[in-house]
Amino acid sequence: MKISQKLEYACRAAVQLAKNTDSILRLEEIAQRENVSSNFLVQILNSLRSEGIIQSKRGKHGGYFMEKNPEDISLYEIVKAVSSGLVADVTVKEGESAETVASTWVKLSKDLDMLLKETSLKDMMGNEDTYMYYI
Repeated sequence: MKISQKLEYACRAAVQLAKNTDSILRLEEIAQRENVSSNFLVQILNSLRSEGIIQSKRGKHGGYFMEKNPEDISLYEIVKAVSSGLVADVTVKEGESAETVASTWVKLSKDLDMLLKETSLKDMMGNEDTYMYYI
């Protein structure tokens, strides 16, 4: 399966915001941490904001922050915010095996949707109990 760059960046930005729920992160800060173009990232963050996953605050001390708890945000919501879907609808129904092939893709798409709904943003954050020691 090929994941779009837009979806990958949306997940990475959401993880950054989820790891910093006690603060507001500026666009430039998220872009720098994830090595992403801020021009591209602002479009992604606007999509996440439109879906109610994150919020933004204007002004000198403005930026982006989580609207909900990471465990209450599914990967399905993030995919829905930035992508038209990972498996496109099958529209060609002509030919001997078209119907059975199409029904297989529909089933796989439904299974994938279920997995995305069961996976939370908190799951994507990894183990927060891992500490980095500097000498």
